[in-house]
Amino acid sequence: MFRTLIIYESTYGSTEEVASKTGMILGPSRCCRVPEFQEPFRNFEFFVIGSGVYRGRMHPRITDFIRENPWLREKPVALFSVSLSREDGLRAIKEVEDLIGGSIYSRALGGRMKLGELSEDDLADLQAFSEVTGIELSDVDLLDKGEVTEFALELRDIRDSLMTSIDEGELRGFIDEFLRSHNTCTLATCHGGQPRATPLEYIYDGDSLLIISEGGEKFAGLPENERVSVAVYEDYTSMSDLAGMQITGAASILHGKDAEHVYKLRGLNPDAVKDLNIDMNVIRIDIMKVEFLNSKFRDLSACPKQVLWVKKD
Repeated sequence: MFRTLIIYESTYGSTEEVASKTGMILGPSRCCRVPEFQEPFRNFEFFVIGSGVYRGRMHPRITDFIRENPWLREKPVALFSVSLSREDGLRAIKEVEDLIGGSIYSRALGGRMKLGELSEDDLADLQAFSEVTGIELSDVDLLDKGEVTEFALELRDIRDSLMTSIDEGELRGFIDEFLRSHNTCTLATCHGGQPRATPLEYIYDGDSLLIISEGGEKFAGLPENERVSVAVYEDYTSMSDLAGMQITGAASILHGKDAEHVYKLRGLNPDAVKDLNIDMNVIRIDIMKVEFLNSKFRDLSACPKQVLWVKKD
């Protein structure tokens, strides 16, 4: 498994919040402060390092850790800073990049300051700054949860691109075989912020998943948001025998001859379907991205998680 280690230092909690949320999105991962670092952590495959910015620099524990661990230069490392000034954050990151010999990605994130939580020394420094500049002190919150999510998702894509990959043609074959050997999925849609996950039978035609349904809440979100997520998976037996995929796709509702074609694929008579006392509906999900986790990929000396982009935005 491609694991991520997030090494951080946080004085007032903002950086810890960023590290925790990023770790959950990047999973499998481990978050640790510098004093919590253990020798086995060196074997992680991807590293993210960050801290708040103090007097224009990253936390000294972070810079000391990088100086004392030159093996980091051989690892893929991403950096982040948390501060009230993006310019200060970028400068602090640049200093750390120079120490580590560069990074594969870096980002300066907004921070948070609550005057009532500051130490006496930090508050005294700010008050002196306020007296010199005439800037009135007040609580500031620039920590944008949406930006943190975006940062974590960007890191996920970068990390996934580093995994040992299976040849694209071979991977397409594995995906095709898996989808043809199953017929049940979980379809996730969203309407007005309300998520809906529905187990459904599907037909796979080599390009799309086709679903026949009598209706339901899943259709509430499709007119306003065509983007859907689909899960197809084996029952869990053990960590050494995992097999399942997450599909990102664009959904559309079929009518007329397109719908009739799907009925025929399912072995149904279109005229008989029309004679039912209820209307049936057909959803086509055009596959855009497949994230396939399969323990057997290790037998090919590849990462068990493989990602195939079928169609990008």
